[in-house]
Amino acid sequence: MSHPARATITAMHLCLPPGKLGQAELAERFGEKAVADIAKLSSVTERRIAAPEVTSVDLAECAARRLMAEHAIAPESIDFVIFATLTGDYQTPASACVLHGRLGLSKQCGAFDIGMACSAFPYGLSVANGLIATGVAKRVLLINADTMSKIIHPQDRGLVPLHGDGAVATLLEPATGEEGLLGFEVGTDGSGVEHLVMPASGARQPRTAQTCLPITDSSGSVRSEETLHMNGPAVFQFSIREVPVMLKRAFEKWGIGPADLDLLVLHQANRMMLDLIYKKVGLGPEQQFFYMEKIGNLSGASSPAVLAEAWREGRLKPGSLVAVAAFGAGLSWSAALLRLPENLPACPQSEIDYRV
Repeated sequence: MSHPARATITAMHLCLPPGKLGQAELAERFGEKAVADIAKLSSVTERRIAAPEVTSVDLAECAARRLMAEHAIAPESIDFVIFATLTGDYQTPASACVLHGRLGLSKQCGAFDIGMACSAFPYGLSVANGLIATGVAKRVLLINADTMSKIIHPQDRGLVPLHGDGAVATLLEPATGEEGLLGFEVGTDGSGVEHLVMPASGARQPRTAQTCLPITDSSGSVRSEETLHMNGPAVFQFSIREVPVMLKRAFEKWGIGPADLDLLVLHQANRMMLDLIYKKVGLGPEQQFFYMEKIGNLSGASSPAVLAEAWREGRLKPGSLVAVAAFGAGLSWSAALLRLPENLPACPQSEIDYRV
C-alpha cells in the first residue's frame, strides 16, 4: 500500500546544562512563602541553568553532536538544519548558520532559524515535514534550544522560578510505512503580543542607558525594558481557553478521538495549567506525561524535551500514536500528530553535562 510522502522522527537527544537552581537559593532571593506558593501551582522545584559563557548555540551543538555520534550520522548526509530559538548568539547571522559551521555540515546543506518561542517544536516539525514530503530534503536536523535565564531579570519572581535552559536535537527522515507525521494544527492571536514580550529588543524600541534600569511592578517583580515581560494571568487564560479548542479541532481534522492517543505531550508551562488542559480535552492519567519538576519551562525546547524523556523512560512504544501541543508568545499555538516507527531505537540518557 502506498503512503503520502511524509517525514518521521528517527532519533532525539536532550542536552541539559549541569547548573541547578534550587528552592533554597530562590527562597533567599524571593522569600520562602513566595517560592512555596509558586511551586505549589507550577510543580517546578529545580531548574537547569546554563553558565554565563554557555549559549543556546553551545547546548544545541552538544545535542546535535551526541545524536549524530550515537546514530552514526555523517555530517555530509544532513540536508537541512533548522534551529528554533529566541536566544540566538547574534541578531545576524542566523544561529543555524553558526551551528552549520560548528557541526561541519556540507555546503549543500540549508540552514535557517525559527523564532516561535514556546510553540516552536510543532512548527518546526511541520516545516521539516514539508521539506521531506516535497523531496527538497531527505534528512533534516531540527534543533530546539533556549537559554531563558539570559533574558529574564534575576529578580523577576514571576519568571525566574518557572524557567530553565536546555536543547533538543531531533532527526527527521522519510517515513517508509504507517509511521510518521500525520497532521498539524497551528493558530495565532496577534492581538495579544504584548502579554509576552521583550520591549527594548533594539528595533521598535532601541536600547539606551535607561532601558537596562530595573523596574518593580505592582506584584513586586523586578524587570527592565531589556528583559522578558509576561502578563501571567493573561497568558494562563489564553492557554486554558485556546489549547483545548485547538486540540478538539485538530482531533476532528485528523479523524481521531482522545481515546485513540497513547500520549499527549504538552508544553510544560506549569502543572495547574496542564491539569486543566488535560481535563478539558478528556485524557486520562495514562495519556499524560510531565517533565518540568527538575528542569523548568525550557520555552521552545520544552515540548521536545518532554517527548524525548517519555521516549527514554519507555512511555513511548513502537507504533505509539502521540500528539504534541505547544503554546505561548505571539500569542501562538501549534500541534502535531505522529505515529512512532516500529523499529523505534532506544533514546539516550537525557542528563548531559556540557561545558564550552
